[in-house]
Amino acid sequence: MAPSRIVDPTSFQSNDANGLKAKALQETCEQPDIFYQDKRSIEVIRGLVLDCCQQWGTGHGGSALGMAAIAQTLWRHILRYDPAHPDWFDRDRFVLSNGHVGILQYILLHLSGYEKWTMQQLKGYCHPTALDFTSMTKTHPEIEFDGLDMSTGPLGQGIANAVGMAIANMNLRATFNTDQSEIILGRVYCSTGDACLQEGVALEAISLAGHLKLDNLTLIYDNNGIQCDGPITLTTSEDVNEKMRACGWYIIDVFDGNHDVANIYTAITYAKQHRGSPVFINIRTTIGHGTDKAGTHKAHHTSFGGQTVDQCKRKWNLDPQQTHYVPQEVRTYWAEIPKRGKILYQQWERNLEKYQMACPERAEQLLLKVHGRLPSGWMRLLHEFQPPNHPIPIRQASGQIHDYLWDTVSFIAGSADLSEPNFMLKGGQQRFGSPSHHDGMSYSGRYIHYGVREHAMMAIANGISAYSRGAFIPVTATFAMFQLYGAPAIRMSALARLPAIHIGTHDSIAEGACGPTHQPIELVNLFRSMPDILHIRPGDAEEAIGAWMMALSFDGPSIIGLNRHAVPMQSGTNRHKMQRGAYVLNKGVGYQVTLVSTGGDLFHAVEAAQLLKDCGVPTRIVSMPCMRRFEEQDEEYQRMVFPWDGRPVVSFEAMSTDGWAKYATASIGQLGFGTTVAAEAVYPHFKLTAEDVKERVLKYLDGLLGRNAHTVPWRNI
Repeated sequence: MAPSRIVDPTSFQSNDANGLKAKALQETCEQPDIFYQDKRSIEVIRGLVLDCCQQWGTGHGGSALGMAAIAQTLWRHILRYDPAHPDWFDRDRFVLSNGHVGILQYILLHLSGYEKWTMQQLKGYCHPTALDFTSMTKTHPEIEFDGLDMSTGPLGQGIANAVGMAIANMNLRATFNTDQSEIILGRVYCSTGDACLQEGVALEAISLAGHLKLDNLTLIYDNNGIQCDGPITLTTSEDVNEKMRACGWYIIDVFDGNHDVANIYTAITYAKQHRGSPVFINIRTTIGHGTDKAGTHKAHHTSFGGQTVDQCKRKWNLDPQQTHYVPQEVRTYWAEIPKRGKILYQQWERNLEKYQMACPERAEQLLLKVHGRLPSGWMRLLHEFQPPNHPIPIRQASGQIHDYLWDTVSFIAGSADLSEPNFMLKGGQQRFGSPSHHDGMSYSGRYIHYGVREHAMMAIANGISAYSRGAFIPVTATFAMFQLYGAPAIRMSALARLPAIHIGTHDSIAEGACGPTHQPIELVNLFRSMPDILHIRPGDAEEAIGAWMMALSFDGPSIIGLNRHAVPMQSGTNRHKMQRGAYVLNKGVGYQVTLVSTGGDLFHAVEAAQLLKDCGVPTRIVSMPCMRRFEEQDEEYQRMVFPWDGRPVVSFEAMSTDGWAKYATASIGQLGFGTTVAAEAVYPHFKLTAEDVKERVLKYLDGLLGRNAHTVPWRNI
């Protein structure tokens, strides 16, 4: 057996003055005497990577070969997890931000004993039909499978997701750990490549994490210097370490990431002990290590060819005639992981029992988070909430509801530098952050000042949600127009079915004086078209209550679009009826036309209906706050709301009219961008007042000449 050894200080550097702290650690921290077995395991992992990319002639193997020693160190020596309990609440979380390296994580899950990660699953990697569409080995990780803490793929998002997980973890630590019992010990690890660090969302998140001093977060940089187009020197010449240091991160360098498990271990162990900032470990590796494409962009996405695979296997003491093979000595080495995981899990279960005895009230709240349940009574609160009976901006009504629920529902909320206009921050909310920054800040706080970092904010929300499903409900807020910055993150939350509530205020041309740059006339169509998202536009304070009911009951992301200006309460709006997406607000006895509207435009439609009635045209009104929810209703209900009986249906929404043709026979809306005028002048300028709507509808009815409206092509009027 190889003797215990102290790692070589020349291969490890930190950013302490004179490196004294790092040197002291290296001199005193003897490493496990098992590292000599890791070399064999790394060779086998690399052989599996080659086989999995070769089997169907494609795959992302280059970085997987280069990162094999990093992955071996993390999954065999560092991470706290139990393969038998993949959802263990206090496990360490790992996010593969460079998600194209997914095959490496799948191999580690197989070796470490996750029951469902069989060799047959590895053989499904990049399969033409993905094993009849049952394969877990997607090109990029997807959270629904055991052992995968986050869906990643779009580069940079995983870094922001990891920051969100670290925020959730810090809040749990501050809320539930006591001097007598540290019930929350988990940490967050994230791997990144060169390209992730070039993404704007990553830099936004890195900046915020450094500011928040998230010392439970370790970011591991696979620094191979290669991108798809070639060396990174084609695109960047910055000093990455200095950039990270400027953002408040602690830096550790490891110079041989291809082989040196001991120094990788030392670096990560040191990162765990560091306090006061997140840690960035810059590990030099070689993409396509060992192959004839090593160190070149040709290794990024490829199979390496039979001859290269054979040569590499011989070099790594593997039999070229055997594929997808793990020698028994390596399986025996990894068999310790389930045993270790069982011990860790059972120890935590015992500690939880003691915690329940010592801190029963805290334990009750903790168990709600462990089981992902909202506290009982939250729906009753929304049933009982009474909105004001005077005109009020719907954004303000939403803020009052959010405040009303704050002490009951485990929100982690924040705004992108717009807390006041978003009506997100009340006086009693404790702010999340380091007490060293501002008085009153604490990691037990649940309100985050995100700054102008919309993309990171929404990707961070995904990480908060994914930390443990249902433990927290993330809420973000900004002007609706700037949700476009975060649209890729919102899309990822839909793909992963991660509950989150995104508040978008100032959601129409009624925003007014800021002009067309701030008037999101087209974004509703983007979000309405995304699968598995609820886009909700409540029409008054009553419907705002219903919007929160709908969002909190949904198991995926919701966007609540809120107007800027005050609107009166509308007769007939109903928080319960709107749960079906659309409902009849006014039956309009003997009606000749139906007006359907949403959001802050609803009250204009109600006024227009009265004007039409005064002209002898009885008008029916439908409120449609959520198209997606309406589309889920049965045909009988849909036909009750929209009878399709030949009578015209006119949609009115001061936004793009795209998408309305499936419900309306004609539409009134915004056919171009908005303009810069006072808010009260916008609707008259575009002829969208109630009087204008009346005139447009009358002209449309005259043009129909009594024909069945459903036999005439839809058009804007």
